[in-house]
Amino acid sequence: MLASIRRKSARLLGCAAIGTILVSVSLLALAYFIPDRYGESRGIARCLFAVAFFTRTFEMHLGLALLLPLALLLWARRWRTACVAGLVVAWFLAPLIFSYVRSHDDLQSPPLRVMTANLLIGHAEVDALAEEVQRFSPDVLFLQEYTPAKAAALALALKDLYPHRVEGMRDHAFGEAIYSKIPFATEPELYPHASIRGQGRLDGREGGEVGIWDAQIRAVINFHGTQIVLQNVHYAPPIRPAYLREQRIMTKWLCDWLRTEARPVIIAGDFNCTQSSVNLRDLERAGATNSRVASRGWAGTWPARGLPSLMPVAIDHILVRGLKCRFSAPGSDIDSDHLPLTAIVGVR
Repeated sequence: MLASIRRKSARLLGCAAIGTILVSVSLLALAYFIPDRYGESRGIARCLFAVAFFTRTFEMHLGLALLLPLALLLWARRWRTACVAGLVVAWFLAPLIFSYVRSHDDLQSPPLRVMTANLLIGHAEVDALAEEVQRFSPDVLFLQEYTPAKAAALALALKDLYPHRVEGMRDHAFGEAIYSKIPFATEPELYPHASIRGQGRLDGREGGEVGIWDAQIRAVINFHGTQIVLQNVHYAPPIRPAYLREQRIMTKWLCDWLRTEARPVIIAGDFNCTQSSVNLRDLERAGATNSRVASRGWAGTWPARGLPSLMPVAIDHILVRGLKCRFSAPGSDIDSDHLPLTAIVGVR
């Protein structure tokens, strides 16, 4: 009788595991085969794009969750199905596994230390951020959710370290700043993305989160004889499908700019999407390299606190083009909902 119960239990659990695997494979197929244009569509197409977006966002989480169905299939002795499930799990977890085995070349040029940090709107404490900045000592610091209260506090905490600053302060979440130890070679631009207006793409935007009235700061530094363009970005959060459309518009703007900019580039900030998203893939196709190629292990930045912080998602990024990256890693808690992201890069 016990053997019969075991067989029935194994059959039921095996079927449940197979169902879970099939659903995961279906989501994976949707995530990678849905047309990119759906991100700028309406209705059902946009909702499908949203499902695909969040599937890509939580790929590694899904991979870890599928370890349980895989174990159940092995326990139920469904060897063939377990082999297929193992391949699915390997797909989800491959970036994490690969990060532990890849090697990184040393820089052949002086290192440039870069940090990006989302400061959490409405939270004016900066002591933890100042400690992290002094510990890592970035040459260039990209800041998002930069408010007048933050600016006043940072002016006291970091005034001796960063004599060169450009600020686009806001009382809401889309203020920005770039702090630099290196002088700016040209006059920084607060709103370079206003050029999108000429394409008729931003008038009457549905989300309204990031418009031509919000800073997306661009500056240029001269680093050991090489001009490097610094682009700060803050994408709309993916809290509704319309905001995903805004992310696609911002990505197209950045890709178009990358294809015309000949100088080395650093793009850093809060992208509100992961490296596997279609947005980051588009930027990679336009020539940008994510600094995470030089990171190891689970390098998430959000959320910084609570139970979900045990497996945070990587939505803050430092992208480079015309530069090499030797090191990249999240920083320590700075009293924000994001961890800062740090990188060491150099001229090729």
